Amino acid sequence: MTILDVTEVSVRFGGITALDRATFSVDEGQICGLIGPNGAGKTTLFNVISRIYDPTSGSITFNGTDIASVRPHKICDLGIYRSFQNLALWPGMTVLENVMVGAHAGTKANFITAPLRLGTWREERRTAVRSFELLQQLDLADVAFRPAAGMPFGTLKRVEIARALAGSPKMLMLDEPAGGLTHSEVDDLADLIKRLRSEYSLTVLLVEHHMAMVMGISDKVVVLDFGRKIAEGTPQEVAKDPKVIEAYLGEQ
Repeated sequence: MTILDVTEVSVRFGGITALDRATFSVDEGQICGLIGPNGAGKTTLFNVISRIYDPTSGSITFNGTDIASVRPHKICDLGIYRSFQNLALWPGMTVLENVMVGAHAGTKANFITAPLRLGTWREERRTAVRSFELLQQLDLADVAFRPAAGMPFGTLKRVEIARALAGSPKMLMLDEPAGGLTHSEVDDLADLIKRLRSEYSLTVLLVEHHMAMVMGISDKVVVLDFGRKIAEGTPQEVAKDPKVIEAYLGEQ
């Protein structure tokens, strides 16, 4: 069953077209790799799906809901969670506290009850326990109570994934999760993504430049170039597509 449907989506910034009528779909439970050269529009598309940007034209539906009808701060209520190409953690907070933030949208606390701690301590305790369990599953329990500042880059990438999982996502969007990792860390990350997909019944949309990883774990690959979709299919089909070879290598 299709869970994400991107239809004729265009995004323009003044005279620059970042996305040009991009169209593709992702089935529930798939790992879909979104690839393309630098400037192809991959992160722009991520930002449209997560409601950071509004499309100039076109539509995106998630689980049957037009995301344009959802306020940006409510997009997580649909089950869409993401990581960022550049780390977006709070360095002064502990790793556990950073992960707990990911569960905030599912709590009953608000801007009045939270500062006064009115009936929120039980909920906060449940959130802390759940977040710590996620850190255990991602082999991060030993750093749970340490500040995020100064930790290895690969560790912080996994903390971002744990934070997204804390919100109980239906679709996990990962923006270049392998960036800055060593070869062994990339292999471990690939195994982790596949394991999390199975354990949490996730759909995964993955933007990544590490081609071996994308081709190794994706069920489907979508290729963008200058904002346009130039190929879509299995990793084997996409790897043989002449348009994809030309986009990456500059050859006819």
